[in-house]
Amino acid sequence: MLLLLPAIALGAPPSPVAPGPLRLPFEAAADEAGVPVELLYAIAVEASGLRPDHKSAWGGRTMFDFVEIDEAGGPDLEPASALLSLDPNAVIDDWRLAVRAAAALLADRARDQNGGVLPSEAELDDWQGAVAAFSGRDEPMLQGLYVEGIYALLAAGFTAESAYGPVAVAPQDVSVPRAAAPPPDATDYAGAANWVPACADNYSDYSRGGSDIDVIVIHTVQGSYSGCASWFANCSAGASAHYVVRSSDGQVTQMVREADVGWHAGNWDINERSVGIEHEGYVTDCGYYTEAMYQGSAALTLDVASRQGVPLDRSHVIGHNEVPDPYNPGKFGGSGNHTDPGPCWDWDYYMGLLGDGSATTTGKVLGYVRADDIYNTDANLSGATVTVLETGATTVVGDDGLYRFADLPFGTYTVRAGLDGYVSDTCVSELTGAEDWCSIALSPGSDDTGIVADSGTPPGHDDPRRVPRPGTATPFGEMAGCATAGGPRTLALAVGLFLVARRRR
Repeated sequence: MLLLLPAIALGAPPSPVAPGPLRLPFEAAADEAGVPVELLYAIAVEASGLRPDHKSAWGGRTMFDFVEIDEAGGPDLEPASALLSLDPNAVIDDWRLAVRAAAALLADRARDQNGGVLPSEAELDDWQGAVAAFSGRDEPMLQGLYVEGIYALLAAGFTAESAYGPVAVAPQDVSVPRAAAPPPDATDYAGAANWVPACADNYSDYSRGGSDIDVIVIHTVQGSYSGCASWFANCSAGASAHYVVRSSDGQVTQMVREADVGWHAGNWDINERSVGIEHEGYVTDCGYYTEAMYQGSAALTLDVASRQGVPLDRSHVIGHNEVPDPYNPGKFGGSGNHTDPGPCWDWDYYMGLLGDGSATTTGKVLGYVRADDIYNTDANLSGATVTVLETGATTVVGDDGLYRFADLPFGTYTVRAGLDGYVSDTCVSELTGAEDWCSIALSPGSDDTGIVADSGTPPGHDDPRRVPRPGTATPFGEMAGCATAGGPRTLALAVGLFLVARRRR
């Protein structure tokens, strides 16, 4: 089972819950603004794990990670408050007002995106543009990461237990934006799913080689995966790390090339010698440290260590809390005395993954084979033959319509399904974590109808035959997690494109 937080479970059928102090304000705010309550919940979960008193490392407040108007990287507090004629400070202090403000801002952005008209609350995909605008992020890649996290939650479904009562959202029929593969040679780590460059003002342009790097520093973000990426891309951050790892599936985004010096340790000597790896979550919330995150992070660390010659021991793979304070001998956590990755991080387990080589760079590709519609649970095509074209592996679908291919190395795979009486077809899996969903809908007919479905060539993203696949106020320097600055300047950037894929369990 994947856990986002100790009280938030993904992918399991939600249990019925009674209305409580959390649910009622959400439902009332959604009704007042005309927005889907499921979407409002998912935004709050992605941003803060439903923490009413949330404070992110980049200054975000409330469970929606609102930021001041002159800041970047989050929904704008002042416009959201103004829509309801509320004092921004009152919105920060009262989580119920924050829920109303978030609903009002989402509705306002939706009208902007749809000619003054709100999309149907039942058509969640029609709200993706509004969610991207709500994010407060300008770059397409950063907007895409934000929308991806929220719609992955909706696709999987989740249950959440907060301090103000439980909520449950069933799996929704939604599209999840997925990042295109990073440009050739853009990343040092072949398993990185995304290349989102940090602002050139947040790291130092160097030409380090293996002899220059002998430390890997483990961090906890004190916030969300997409929020950390947005913060490091913000030129006012004055901080960056080389990589960010997602909790739910161990997905990795690279933000600084390893040859360059990231500003993450709060100690210039360590920065010059190290690679920094951030992990989504909070130091006091152990549920963020999932098996998928440990596996994804360990695979990354093994790869970095093998290329850079970093010894795999606790003198060279260290936590941010173990970095010496350069200004106060005897203190640690860098100049900000950070405590991450914190007491929840299992060093014995992590070092075991590194020491015995059990960290994996493999996952499974799975999906349904159904007639006409991958979401029609009554249309399973038992007996369909499914093949991975790149490996030749083949399986036959059972009564549940589900196929699985396990232990596939990370990479791109073309999966073909065929059954007598139906036109064969394919889907494309981009496997970068524990699993990737790649379902296929077959139409009645035969392979001699003129549709070439067995060519071995993955259909393009614009190919009409492509079946989408289901795929989950403390000052910055005083925060326990996320990177801290420790040096000078430099270089420029790029942006990524997002493709849309269908994800659902």
